[in-house]
Amino acid sequence: MNMYLKPVITEEKQNVNLLTFPDGKKLYLIGTAHVSSSSIDLVEETIREVQPDTICVELDEQRHKAMTKKKLYEDLDIIEIIRKKQLFFFIGQFIMASYQRKISEKTGSKPGMEFRKAIEMAEITGARLILADRNIGTTLKRAYRMTPFWHKIRFLASLFAADDSDFDDIDIEELKTQDAIINIVKTFEDELPTAKKVLIDERDQYLTAEIQANLGTLTVAVVGAGHVPGMLNEFQNRIGEEKKLELNIVPPPSSAGKIIPWIIPLIFIALIAWGFMSGRKDVAQDVVIYWIAVNGTLTALGCLLAFAHPLTMLTGFIAAPITSLNPTIGAGFVTAIVQTFLVKPRVRDFEEIQEKTLRFRNWWTNRVTKIFLVFILSSIGSSIGTFVALPALRKLFTL
Repeated sequence: MNMYLKPVITEEKQNVNLLTFPDGKKLYLIGTAHVSSSSIDLVEETIREVQPDTICVELDEQRHKAMTKKKLYEDLDIIEIIRKKQLFFFIGQFIMASYQRKISEKTGSKPGMEFRKAIEMAEITGARLILADRNIGTTLKRAYRMTPFWHKIRFLASLFAADDSDFDDIDIEELKTQDAIINIVKTFEDELPTAKKVLIDERDQYLTAEIQANLGTLTVAVVGAGHVPGMLNEFQNRIGEEKKLELNIVPPPSSAGKIIPWIIPLIFIALIAWGFMSGRKDVAQDVVIYWIAVNGTLTALGCLLAFAHPLTMLTGFIAAPITSLNPTIGAGFVTAIVQTFLVKPRVRDFEEIQEKTLRFRNWWTNRVTKIFLVFILSSIGSSIGTFVALPALRKLFTL
């Protein structure tokens, strides 16, 4: 194996670093803000000046395809999203898109336009286009699986707590300076260390590996400014195919995560069965009725808080006592699907979702986000119902 020789790094100008490799290849690494008009100009100017034979962008096939669609909701199947348990990812992407949209209203530039410009310039100049980022689904799944539960809750809470005024004093160009980037990444690391590792560090490695594998004689790479410090460090070593494969693996649920959800149902069923067989049939029946009433009522209450359709509430009441004993399917899964069938999202709901998701109170007025509320609140109701009803099992041991 040939020894990897480190490139020489020089800063050509703000947000543009030139990496010169020992074999004569050159890489211009451009750090951008995804909603900055000046970033679009910087990308176009650099490509026209350098005339690269290869252009790399921080996109994967899925995001590249989405950018070519006229409407984000083309081909969306909400039922399929719920069935595949991707509702969190779906809503999460729209929330993040809402943040970018809100900032873009301040800057006058749509999110990701610098990538569009790079793609356009590749077509104009005939340069080879490389989509260098890891699949967005893989990134989100790894982040979800590897992030501790309480970190997830804290992250969602911070998103819901956001207000329009949070964007008033943002200076986009200041955010692209080296010191500002380091401070932002450091804050992210302190607040959500696991998410930072998956969303930033791992993608620094993946982007670097893809660019290393596809270097032309002259290459321009367009990435978010937050990735630049990490990537410059990663370019000091060659990242092999084995590392890329490792970064593409979605960790399976832990053994404990598979076993724990079954413990309560098995205990409940075993004790109820024991109650019937030990001559305490009346007590066992009372416990089962109490279980059904508490679980069903609190799940229906969750649906009510989400302003769900009345039939969704009824379905939640009926389904919760059953689903709480079957960890493979939750009450929220059932109520979300029923709500989708009964109150189908309209074109208008998809068009408004990016505009409205930043204000939590607007979630009740949009049929798409209401499905998410039904899912979350009915799931919480069922979980609370399970723990409230469990102490009733003690009656089986009372003389």
